[in-house]
Amino acid sequence: MSYNAQETSAAAGQPVELYRFVLGQQVWTVTSGREAITYQAKIYQPAVIRRSAVEQSPEFARNGIELECARDFAVAQLFAAARPNGVVSLTVFRNHLGDPEYITWWKGRVASVVFAGSTARIRCESIFTALKRPGLRAYYQTGCRHALFDPGCGVNNQAYRLTGTVESFSGLNVTSSTFLSQASGWLTGGYLRVAGVPRMITNHSGDTITLSAVLPGLAVGVAFEAFAGCDRTFATCHSKFGNSLNFGGFPWIPAKNPFAGDAIV
Repeated sequence: MSYNAQETSAAAGQPVELYRFVLGQQVWTVTSGREAITYQAKIYQPAVIRRSAVEQSPEFARNGIELECARDFAVAQLFAAARPNGVVSLTVFRNHLGDPEYITWWKGRVASVVFAGSTARIRCESIFTALKRPGLRAYYQTGCRHALFDPGCGVNNQAYRLTGTVESFSGLNVTSSTFLSQASGWLTGGYLRVAGVPRMITNHSGDTITLSAVLPGLAVGVAFEAFAGCDRTFATCHSKFGNSLNFGGFPWIPAKNPFAGDAIV
């Protein structure tokens, strides 16, 4: 029996859904069925997971879905302390029990996770919401519009890297004598990376830095990489990085607004 025939049948349908979550090289695969299912060389293990209905609407924001699962579900735990670095995508495959071929029924990404008691609600938005994002990002502003070390910036992060080990930490504060090799503030706005996972540095003073969020795997003796920060001013771009030719702002915008309504002279 074809998928459409089973889907519209009053009694023959036995729907089974496969959920594939992907974050970088990490993949989590679960199924709503009672038994493990192998599909496209991946084993989908049974999981207690409940999905909301999908609404077909021209408003992309309303075409999302919500999954309810156990609090300790691996994907939900990615959002327990802070948002993961990167996009967690979700692909839902659907078919009926006994048919080996599945259709790609829904695709999108995890937008947020809300914890309540022993459960977690994973809110996902459709992939089509990406079509509503603005394509232009070159704003007329005094500060640089580029992210430090990105292709528009052009600075090589390896030239502004410190390596060392964590000597102590408390909360979001991390201490290492390695940070003393540069003046206070040199790392502010940069990031600390441990085992490939980065966190922004919000403050650098002496041998101590403050992170923006909890960093998984942080422990005394763990090796790290720390990268310089930038306040996105022309002066810093020129003196600290020698990169004024790639500065993405307009530092000489007049401070006086000619459209404010008062006299400009």
